[in-house]
Amino acid sequence: MKKSLKAAGLCVFSALLFGAGATFFGCASTDSKTQTSKKTNQEMSVPIQENQFAIVVNGYDWGPGVDKIILNVGKEISSDEINAEDFSVAVTMPVVDWTTFSVNEGTQNRSVTKVYLSDENGTEVSKNTNFVSVELSVHPADGFSNPFLFGTNFMNTWANPYTVSVTNEKLGIDTNDCVAKISPLADKFEFGTHTADGITLSYASWEPENHGRSTPLIIWIHGMGEGGTDPYIPILGNKVVNLITPEIQNHFGKGGAYVLAPQVDGFWLQTDESKEIKAADLNPETPAVSYYTKSLFSLIEDYVQKNPSIDRNRIYIGGCSNGGYMTVNMLIEYPDYFAAAWPVCEAYPDSKIDDEKLEKLSKNHIWFTQAKNDTTVNPDDFDVATVRRLNEKYPDADIHFSFFDDVHDTTGLYNGEDGKPYQYMGHWSWLYALNNECEDNGVTLMEWLSKQSRPFAEK
Repeated sequence: MKKSLKAAGLCVFSALLFGAGATFFGCASTDSKTQTSKKTNQEMSVPIQENQFAIVVNGYDWGPGVDKIILNVGKEISSDEINAEDFSVAVTMPVVDWTTFSVNEGTQNRSVTKVYLSDENGTEVSKNTNFVSVELSVHPADGFSNPFLFGTNFMNTWANPYTVSVTNEKLGIDTNDCVAKISPLADKFEFGTHTADGITLSYASWEPENHGRSTPLIIWIHGMGEGGTDPYIPILGNKVVNLITPEIQNHFGKGGAYVLAPQVDGFWLQTDESKEIKAADLNPETPAVSYYTKSLFSLIEDYVQKNPSIDRNRIYIGGCSNGGYMTVNMLIEYPDYFAAAWPVCEAYPDSKIDDEKLEKLSKNHIWFTQAKNDTTVNPDDFDVATVRRLNEKYPDADIHFSFFDDVHDTTGLYNGEDGKPYQYMGHWSWLYALNNECEDNGVTLMEWLSKQSRPFAEK
Protein backbone atom coordinates (compact mmCIF):
# COMPACT_ATOMS: atom_id res chain seq x y z
CA MET A 1 0.00 0.00 0.00
CA LYS A 2 1.34 3.39 -0.93
CA LYS A 3 2.35 5.77 1.84
CA SER A 4 0.77 9.22 1.83
CA LEU A 5 1.89 12.51 3.37
CA LYS A 6 0.17 15.81 2.69
CA ALA A 7 1.36 19.33 3.44
CA ALA A 8 1.20 20.33 7.10
CA GLY A 9 -0.89 23.11 8.58
CA LEU A 10 0.29 25.43 11.35
CA CYS A 11 -0.98 24.87 14.88
CA VAL A 12 0.04 25.88 18.37
CA PHE A 13 1.08 23.22 20.87
CA SER A 14 -0.71 23.37 24.21
CA ALA A 15 1.19 22.46 27.36
CA LEU A 16 -2.09 21.33 28.89
CA LEU A 17 -1.44 18.00 27.22
CA PHE A 18 1.52 17.32 29.45
CA GLY A 19 1.22 15.92 32.93
CA ALA A 20 4.25 15.35 35.06
CA GLY A 21 6.98 12.85 34.54
CA ALA A 22 7.77 9.20 35.54
CA THR A 23 10.66 6.60 35.45
CA PHE A 24 12.21 4.12 33.08
CA PHE A 25 11.32 1.03 31.11
CA GLY A 26 12.13 -2.62 31.24
CA CYS A 27 10.60 -6.08 31.21
CA ALA A 28 7.35 -7.07 32.87
CA SER A 29 7.68 -7.12 36.63
CA THR A 30 7.31 -10.30 38.64
CA ASP A 31 5.37 -8.62 41.47
CA SER A 32 2.23 -8.21 39.40
CA LYS A 33 -1.36 -8.77 40.45
CA THR A 34 -4.54 -8.64 38.42
CA GLN A 35 -8.14 -8.41 39.60
CA THR A 36 -11.12 -8.61 37.26
CA SER A 37 -14.82 -8.04 37.86
CA LYS A 38 -17.69 -8.68 35.47
CA LYS A 39 -19.27 -5.25 36.00
CA THR A 40 -18.61 -2.30 38.28
CA ASN A 41 -22.00 -0.62 37.86
CA GLN A 42 -24.01 -2.43 40.53
CA GLU A 43 -26.97 -0.11 39.94
CA MET A 44 -27.79 -2.31 36.95
CA SER A 45 -29.37 -4.96 39.20
CA VAL A 46 -31.71 -2.50 40.95
CA PRO A 47 -35.35 -3.05 39.82
CA ILE A 48 -37.22 -0.01 38.53
CA GLN A 49 -40.19 0.53 40.84
CA GLU A 50 -43.20 2.84 40.50
CA ASN A 51 -42.22 6.43 39.61
CA GLN A 52 -38.59 5.37 39.20
CA PHE A 53 -36.52 5.27 36.04
CA ALA A 54 -33.21 4.33 34.48
CA ILE A 55 -31.17 6.50 32.13
CA VAL A 56 -29.57 4.99 29.03
CA VAL A 57 -26.06 6.19 28.16
CA ASN A 58 -24.64 5.53 24.69
CA GLY A 59 -21.28 6.44 23.20
CA TYR A 60 -21.14 9.20 20.60
CA ASP A 61 -18.34 10.92 18.72
CA TRP A 62 -18.14 13.65 21.39
CA GLY A 63 -18.49 11.28 24.35
CA PRO A 64 -21.42 9.76 26.25
CA GLY A 65 -24.99 10.89 25.71
CA VAL A 66 -28.13 10.21 27.76
CA ASP A 67 -30.54 9.46 24.94
CA LYS A 68 -33.33 7.49 26.66
CA ILE A 69 -35.21 7.13 29.92
CA ILE A 70 -36.96 3.88 30.92
CA LEU A 71 -39.78 4.88 33.27
CA ASN A 72 -42.10 2.79 35.45
CA VAL A 73 -45.39 4.74 35.51
CA GLY A 74 -46.80 2.52 38.26
CA LYS A 75 -49.79 1.20 36.36
CA GLU A 76 -50.53 -0.71 33.21
CA ILE A 77 -51.18 1.63 30.31
CA SER A 78 -51.81 1.42 26.56
CA SER A 79 -50.03 3.17 23.72
CA ASP A 80 -53.04 5.49 23.29
CA GLU A 81 -52.28 7.05 26.69
CA ILE A 82 -48.80 8.34 25.89
CA ASN A 83 -47.66 11.27 23.74
CA ALA A 84 -44.22 12.83 23.46
CA GLU A 85 -45.54 16.35 24.02
CA ASP A 86 -46.95 15.37 27.41
CA PHE A 87 -43.50 14.54 28.82
CA SER A 88 -41.13 17.13 30.23
CA VAL A 89 -37.52 16.21 31.02
CA ALA A 90 -35.03 18.55 32.71
CA VAL A 91 -31.40 18.02 33.72
CA THR A 92 -29.50 19.75 36.53
CA MET A 93 -25.72 19.35 36.52
CA PRO A 94 -22.44 21.20 37.13
CA VAL A 95 -21.40 23.67 34.42
CA VAL A 96 -17.85 24.97 34.05
CA ASP A 97 -17.30 28.67 33.39
CA TRP A 98 -13.96 28.57 31.58
CA THR A 99 -13.55 32.35 31.78
CA THR A 100 -13.26 32.15 35.57
CA PHE A 101 -12.43 28.42 35.99
CA SER A 102 -15.43 28.12 38.30
CA VAL A 103 -18.11 25.43 38.49
CA ASN A 104 -21.80 26.19 39.09
CA GLU A 105 -24.99 24.17 38.75
CA GLY A 106 -27.27 24.76 35.78
CA THR A 107 -30.62 23.37 34.61
CA GLN A 108 -31.85 22.80 31.07
CA ASN A 109 -34.88 21.15 29.49
CA ARG A 110 -34.19 18.19 27.23
CA SER A 111 -36.01 17.67 23.93
CA VAL A 112 -38.24 14.57 23.86
CA THR A 113 -38.25 13.00 20.39
CA LYS A 114 -40.23 9.77 20.85
CA VAL A 115 -42.11 7.75 23.48
CA TYR A 116 -43.30 4.15 23.36
CA LEU A 117 -44.32 1.23 25.55
CA SER A 118 -41.37 -0.96 26.47
CA ASP A 119 -40.14 -3.62 28.84
CA GLU A 120 -37.85 -2.82 31.78
CA ASN A 121 -34.84 -2.99 29.44
CA GLY A 122 -36.20 -0.37 27.05
CA THR A 123 -37.22 -2.76 24.26
CA GLU A 124 -40.40 -1.62 22.53
CA VAL A 125 -43.47 -3.81 23.08
CA SER A 126 -46.99 -3.79 21.65
CA LYS A 127 -48.86 -5.01 24.72
CA ASN A 128 -49.98 -2.89 27.67
CA THR A 129 -47.25 -2.43 30.28
CA ASN A 130 -46.05 -0.32 33.23
CA PHE A 131 -42.95 0.83 31.36
CA VAL A 132 -42.52 3.74 28.96
CA SER A 133 -39.32 4.59 27.10
CA VAL A 134 -38.73 8.30 26.51
CA GLU A 135 -36.15 9.05 23.81
CA LEU A 136 -34.20 12.33 24.00
CA SER A 137 -32.32 14.32 21.41
CA VAL A 138 -28.54 14.60 21.73
CA HIS A 139 -26.10 16.98 20.09
CA PRO A 140 -22.36 17.64 20.46
CA ALA A 141 -23.12 21.24 21.54
CA ASP A 142 -25.68 20.14 24.16
CA GLY A 143 -23.66 19.72 27.34
CA PHE A 144 -26.73 18.72 29.35
CA SER A 145 -27.10 15.52 27.32
CA ASN A 146 -23.58 14.48 28.39
CA PRO A 147 -23.39 12.89 31.87
CA PHE A 148 -19.62 13.47 32.04
CA LEU A 149 -18.06 16.63 33.41
CA PHE A 150 -14.77 17.76 31.89
CA GLY A 151 -13.59 19.67 34.94
CA THR A 152 -11.04 22.37 35.63
CA ASN A 153 -8.50 19.60 36.31
CA PHE A 154 -8.87 18.69 32.60
CA MET A 155 -10.21 15.23 33.48
CA ASN A 156 -13.57 13.59 32.77
CA THR A 157 -15.71 12.28 35.62
CA TRP A 158 -19.37 11.38 35.99
CA ALA A 159 -21.17 14.68 36.63
CA ASN A 160 -22.24 14.95 40.26
CA PRO A 161 -25.03 15.77 40.49
CA TYR A 162 -26.61 14.70 37.22
CA THR A 163 -30.25 15.04 38.24
CA VAL A 164 -32.92 14.11 35.70
CA SER A 165 -36.49 15.21 36.41
CA VAL A 166 -39.42 13.66 34.51
CA THR A 167 -42.98 15.02 34.60
CA ASN A 168 -46.22 14.09 32.86
CA GLU A 169 -49.36 15.67 34.35
CA LYS A 170 -51.76 13.38 32.49
CA LEU A 171 -50.08 10.27 33.94
CA GLY A 172 -49.46 11.84 37.33
CA ILE A 173 -45.68 11.53 36.95
CA ASP A 174 -43.32 13.91 38.79
CA THR A 175 -40.06 12.22 39.70
CA ASN A 176 -36.28 12.57 39.76
CA ASP A 177 -35.77 9.07 41.23
CA CYS A 178 -33.16 7.61 38.87
CA VAL A 179 -32.15 4.16 40.14
CA ALA A 180 -29.85 2.94 37.36
CA LYS A 181 -27.77 3.94 34.39
CA ILE A 182 -27.56 1.52 31.50
CA SER A 183 -24.85 1.67 28.84
CA PRO A 184 -25.66 -1.05 26.28
CA LEU A 185 -22.16 -1.38 24.80
CA ALA A 186 -19.99 -0.30 27.73
CA ASP A 187 -21.77 -2.76 30.02
CA LYS A 188 -20.51 -5.61 27.82
CA PHE A 189 -16.94 -4.93 28.99
CA GLU A 190 -15.27 -6.53 31.99
CA PHE A 191 -13.41 -4.21 34.36
CA GLY A 192 -10.29 -4.95 36.38
CA THR A 193 -7.04 -3.68 37.86
CA HIS A 194 -3.45 -4.79 37.43
CA THR A 195 -0.60 -3.94 39.80
CA ALA A 196 3.07 -4.16 38.88
CA ASP A 197 6.07 -2.49 40.55
CA GLY A 198 3.74 -0.72 42.96
CA ILE A 199 1.70 0.90 40.16
CA THR A 200 -1.95 -0.03 39.71
CA LEU A 201 -3.64 0.44 36.35
CA SER A 202 -7.36 -0.02 35.74
CA TYR A 203 -8.67 -1.49 32.50
CA ALA A 204 -11.75 -2.45 30.50
CA SER A 205 -11.66 -5.56 28.33
CA TRP A 206 -13.99 -7.33 25.92
CA GLU A 207 -13.86 -10.89 24.63
CA PRO A 208 -15.58 -11.74 21.33
CA GLU A 209 -18.22 -14.41 21.90
CA ASN A 210 -17.25 -16.59 18.94
CA HIS A 211 -13.49 -16.14 18.99
CA GLY A 212 -11.33 -18.91 17.65
CA ARG A 213 -8.01 -20.31 18.76
CA SER A 214 -6.05 -17.50 17.14
CA THR A 215 -7.79 -14.16 17.65
CA PRO A 216 -6.17 -10.70 17.40
CA LEU A 217 -6.10 -8.14 20.22
CA ILE A 218 -6.86 -4.43 19.74
CA ILE A 219 -5.44 -2.14 22.44
CA TRP A 220 -6.63 1.45 22.92
CA ILE A 221 -4.67 3.91 25.09
CA HIS A 222 -6.77 6.85 26.25
CA GLY A 223 -5.95 10.56 26.21
CA MET A 224 -5.34 12.98 29.07
CA GLY A 225 -9.00 13.56 29.89
CA GLU A 226 -9.88 9.90 30.38
CA GLY A 227 -7.48 9.01 33.19
CA GLY A 228 -8.55 7.85 36.63
CA THR A 229 -9.81 4.60 38.15
CA ASP A 230 -13.22 4.20 36.49
CA PRO A 231 -12.89 2.25 33.20
CA TYR A 232 -16.25 3.58 31.98
CA ILE A 233 -14.47 6.91 31.44
CA PRO A 234 -11.97 5.83 28.72
CA ILE A 235 -14.42 3.64 26.79
CA LEU A 236 -17.18 6.28 26.75
CA GLY A 237 -15.09 9.47 26.85
CA ASN A 238 -13.84 8.49 23.42
CA LYS A 239 -16.02 6.24 21.26
CA VAL A 240 -14.00 3.15 22.17
CA VAL A 241 -17.22 1.13 22.55
CA ASN A 242 -17.43 1.31 18.76
CA LEU A 243 -14.57 -1.21 18.57
CA ILE A 244 -16.89 -4.04 19.66
CA THR A 245 -19.62 -3.31 17.10
CA PRO A 246 -20.07 -5.56 14.04
CA GLU A 247 -18.96 -2.70 11.77
CA ILE A 248 -15.47 -2.93 13.28
CA GLN A 249 -15.35 -6.55 14.44
CA ASN A 250 -16.29 -7.94 11.02
CA HIS A 251 -12.98 -6.71 9.62
CA PHE A 252 -11.17 -9.20 11.87
CA GLY A 253 -12.81 -12.32 10.54
CA LYS A 254 -15.45 -14.65 11.92
CA GLY A 255 -13.91 -14.68 15.40
CA GLY A 256 -13.54 -10.91 15.69
CA ALA A 257 -10.91 -9.34 17.96
CA TYR A 258 -10.38 -8.89 21.68
CA VAL A 259 -10.38 -5.29 22.95
CA LEU A 260 -8.29 -4.00 25.87
CA ALA A 261 -8.47 -0.40 27.15
CA PRO A 262 -5.95 0.31 29.97
CA GLN A 263 -6.46 3.34 32.22
CA VAL A 264 -3.89 5.27 34.23
CA ASP A 265 -4.60 7.34 37.33
CA GLY A 266 -2.42 10.14 36.04
CA PHE A 267 -0.93 10.93 32.62
CA TRP A 268 0.82 8.47 30.33
CA LEU A 269 3.51 10.98 29.39
CA GLN A 270 4.77 11.43 32.94
CA THR A 271 8.47 10.64 33.03
CA ASP A 272 8.81 10.30 36.81
CA GLU A 273 6.55 9.47 39.72
CA SER A 274 5.46 13.04 40.44
CA LYS A 275 2.23 14.34 38.94
CA GLU A 276 3.27 17.87 38.13
CA ILE A 277 3.77 19.63 34.81
CA LYS A 278 7.50 20.05 34.33
CA ALA A 279 9.37 22.23 31.91
CA ALA A 280 11.85 19.37 31.49
CA ASP A 281 9.12 17.27 29.88
CA LEU A 282 8.93 19.86 27.09
CA ASN A 283 12.70 20.03 26.71
CA PRO A 284 13.86 18.16 23.56
CA GLU A 285 17.06 17.18 25.36
CA THR A 286 15.34 15.21 28.14
CA PRO A 287 14.20 11.56 27.93
CA ALA A 288 10.60 10.84 26.92
CA VAL A 289 10.17 7.37 28.42
CA SER A 290 6.92 7.04 30.33
CA TYR A 291 6.93 6.23 34.03
CA TYR A 292 4.13 3.74 33.29
CA THR A 293 5.96 1.80 30.58
CA LYS A 294 6.75 -1.31 32.63
CA SER A 295 3.37 -1.44 34.35
CA LEU A 296 1.46 -1.08 31.07
CA PHE A 297 3.51 -3.79 29.40
CA SER A 298 2.96 -6.03 32.42
CA LEU A 299 -0.81 -5.49 32.16
CA ILE A 300 -0.83 -6.28 28.42
CA GLU A 301 1.34 -9.37 28.79
CA ASP A 302 -0.71 -10.62 31.75
CA TYR A 303 -3.92 -10.21 29.75
CA VAL A 304 -2.45 -12.07 26.78
CA GLN A 305 -1.20 -14.91 28.96
CA LYS A 306 -4.60 -15.29 30.63
CA ASN A 307 -6.37 -15.37 27.26
CA PRO A 308 -4.51 -18.04 25.27
CA SER A 309 -6.82 -17.57 22.30
CA ILE A 310 -5.11 -14.25 21.59
CA ASP A 311 -2.76 -14.48 18.63
CA ARG A 312 0.61 -13.07 19.71
CA ASN A 313 1.33 -12.38 16.07
CA ARG A 314 -1.55 -9.91 15.90
CA ILE A 315 -1.49 -7.51 18.83
CA TYR A 316 -2.41 -4.00 17.68
CA ILE A 317 -1.83 -0.89 19.81
CA GLY A 318 -3.34 2.55 19.27
CA GLY A 319 -4.31 5.63 21.23
CA CYS A 320 -5.00 9.33 21.01
CA SER A 321 -3.05 12.39 22.16
CA ASN A 322 -1.55 11.41 25.53
CA GLY A 323 -2.34 7.81 24.57
CA GLY A 324 -0.82 8.40 21.13
CA TYR A 325 2.37 9.39 22.93
CA MET A 326 2.18 6.15 24.91
CA THR A 327 1.59 4.17 21.71
CA VAL A 328 4.80 5.52 20.17
CA ASN A 329 6.58 5.06 23.51
CA MET A 330 5.61 1.36 23.62
CA LEU A 331 6.74 0.81 20.02
CA ILE A 332 10.13 2.26 20.87
CA GLU A 333 10.58 0.41 24.17
CA TYR A 334 9.18 -2.92 22.92
CA PRO A 335 9.90 -2.81 19.17
CA ASP A 336 9.39 -6.54 18.59
CA TYR A 337 6.13 -7.02 20.48
CA PHE A 338 3.34 -5.37 18.49
CA ALA A 339 2.16 -6.33 15.01
CA ALA A 340 0.94 -2.82 14.13
CA ALA A 341 0.11 0.54 15.66
CA TRP A 342 -2.42 3.31 15.03
CA PRO A 343 -1.42 6.46 16.96
CA VAL A 344 -3.82 9.40 16.64
CA CYS A 345 -2.82 13.07 17.18
CA GLU A 346 0.09 11.55 19.10
CA ALA A 347 1.98 13.74 21.56
CA TYR A 348 5.47 12.22 21.30
CA PRO A 349 7.63 15.15 20.13
CA ASP A 350 9.63 14.39 17.01
CA SER A 351 12.52 16.26 18.64
CA LYS A 352 12.78 13.39 21.14
CA ILE A 353 12.91 10.70 18.44
CA ASP A 354 16.61 10.27 17.66
CA ASP A 355 17.91 8.15 14.79
CA GLU A 356 17.98 4.99 16.90
CA LYS A 357 14.33 5.41 17.91
CA LEU A 358 13.37 6.29 14.35
CA GLU A 359 14.90 3.04 13.12
CA LYS A 360 12.84 1.08 15.64
CA LEU A 361 9.67 2.80 14.44
CA SER A 362 10.54 2.08 10.82
CA LYS A 363 10.37 -1.67 11.48
CA ASN A 364 6.76 -1.44 12.63
CA HIS A 365 3.54 -1.19 10.64
CA ILE A 366 2.15 2.24 11.65
CA TRP A 367 -0.87 4.29 10.60
CA PHE A 368 -0.75 7.88 11.90
CA THR A 369 -3.85 10.11 12.00
CA GLN A 370 -4.15 13.85 12.68
CA ALA A 371 -5.96 17.01 11.54
CA LYS A 372 -4.27 20.07 10.10
CA ASN A 373 -6.11 22.44 12.45
CA ASP A 374 -5.03 20.64 15.63
CA THR A 375 -4.09 23.45 18.02
CA THR A 376 -3.28 21.15 20.93
CA VAL A 377 -0.57 19.07 19.25
CA ASN A 378 1.16 21.00 16.49
CA PRO A 379 1.38 18.61 13.50
CA ASP A 380 4.65 20.17 12.35
CA ASP A 381 6.34 19.20 15.62
CA PHE A 382 4.79 15.73 15.92
CA ASP A 383 3.12 13.55 13.25
CA VAL A 384 4.16 15.53 10.17
CA ALA A 385 7.79 15.75 11.22
CA THR A 386 8.05 12.09 12.23
CA VAL A 387 6.24 10.74 9.17
CA ARG A 388 8.36 12.87 6.86
CA ARG A 389 11.59 11.56 8.42
CA LEU A 390 10.36 7.97 8.22
CA ASN A 391 9.40 8.36 4.56
CA GLU A 392 12.69 10.01 3.65
CA LYS A 393 15.02 7.64 5.50
CA TYR A 394 13.00 4.41 5.20
CA PRO A 395 11.01 4.65 1.95
CA ASP A 396 10.08 0.96 2.06
CA ALA A 397 8.66 1.08 5.59
CA ASP A 398 4.93 0.45 6.02
CA ILE A 399 3.96 3.94 7.17
CA HIS A 400 0.57 5.54 6.49
CA PHE A 401 -0.76 8.97 7.38
CA SER A 402 -4.37 10.19 7.29
CA PHE A 403 -4.07 13.97 7.49
CA PHE A 404 -7.49 15.65 7.57
CA ASP A 405 -8.24 19.34 7.00
CA ASP A 406 -10.40 19.47 10.12
CA VAL A 407 -12.64 17.32 12.32
CA HIS A 408 -16.33 17.56 11.51
CA ASP A 409 -19.47 15.47 11.77
CA THR A 410 -19.66 12.86 9.04
CA THR A 411 -22.98 11.27 10.05
CA GLY A 412 -25.16 13.96 8.51
CA LEU A 413 -27.05 14.19 11.82
CA TYR A 414 -25.39 17.14 13.54
CA ASN A 415 -24.92 20.64 12.16
CA GLY A 416 -23.52 23.84 13.59
CA GLU A 417 -25.32 27.17 13.80
CA ASP A 418 -24.23 27.87 10.21
CA GLY A 419 -26.15 24.81 8.98
CA LYS A 420 -22.93 23.06 7.95
CA PRO A 421 -21.62 19.81 9.50
CA TYR A 422 -20.74 20.40 13.13
CA GLN A 423 -17.09 21.30 13.65
CA TYR A 424 -15.26 19.58 16.49
CA MET A 425 -11.95 20.73 17.92
CA GLY A 426 -9.14 20.01 15.49
CA HIS A 427 -7.48 17.82 18.12
CA TRP A 428 -10.33 15.31 17.99
CA SER A 429 -9.07 13.33 14.99
CA TRP A 430 -9.64 10.12 16.95
CA LEU A 431 -13.23 10.37 15.66
CA TYR A 432 -12.04 9.35 12.21
CA ALA A 433 -9.94 6.48 13.53
CA LEU A 434 -12.55 5.00 15.87
CA ASN A 435 -15.21 5.27 13.14
CA ASN A 436 -12.84 3.60 10.65
CA GLU A 437 -12.95 6.62 8.32
CA CYS A 438 -9.21 6.71 7.65
CA GLU A 439 -8.44 5.42 4.17
CA ASP A 440 -5.40 4.95 1.98
CA ASN A 441 -5.67 3.71 -1.63
CA GLY A 442 -9.15 2.35 -1.00
CA VAL A 443 -8.20 0.43 2.15
CA THR A 444 -9.54 1.54 5.53
CA LEU A 445 -7.58 1.65 8.76
CA MET A 446 -9.32 -1.39 10.27
CA GLU A 447 -9.01 -3.41 7.06
CA TRP A 448 -5.28 -2.66 7.03
CA LEU A 449 -4.90 -3.37 10.74
CA SER A 450 -6.58 -6.76 10.46
CA LYS A 451 -4.08 -7.89 7.83
CA GLN A 452 -0.95 -7.06 9.83
CA SER A 453 0.99 -9.86 11.48
CA ARG A 454 4.21 -10.21 13.38
CA PRO A 455 5.94 -13.30 11.94
CA PHE A 456 8.71 -13.25 14.52
CA ALA A 457 6.32 -13.51 17.49
CA GLU A 458 6.90 -16.26 19.97
CA LYS A 459 4.07 -18.78 20.32
